[in-house]
Amino acid sequence: MKASPLAVVATGIVVLLTSFAGTKTSPGIKPESLARLEAITSYCATIDPQDQHLFLSKLSDSTRGDFPGEIQAERNTTGYRDALLEANKTLAQASSNTGVQGCTEFLAEK
Repeated sequence: MKASPLAVVATGIVVLLTSFAGTKTSPGIKPESLARLEAITSYCATIDPQDQHLFLSKLSDSTRGDFPGEIQAERNTTGYRDALLEANKTLAQASSNTGVQGCTEFLAEK
């Protein structure tokens, strides 16, 4: 039995959102984790602008303890740029329903 491309994409979106939604960051966040968190936050704030403040708060909580200079240094790495590009490509393939579901799960993660 062959999986439909739509089912594969939908599954990928949910996995990306839920796996990185629960990422607990600490000082010295990895560039790839930061990129994914920022991609998810931006995506969710775009599709659900009413809860934009909640998504931004989630990102802020996730990077608490990191100095702004450290975060900017991580953004300047190849790993960050590659992970951000990959996450944005994955998120761009999400249907509205899948995106809303994933973003709801993202907010629900403690």
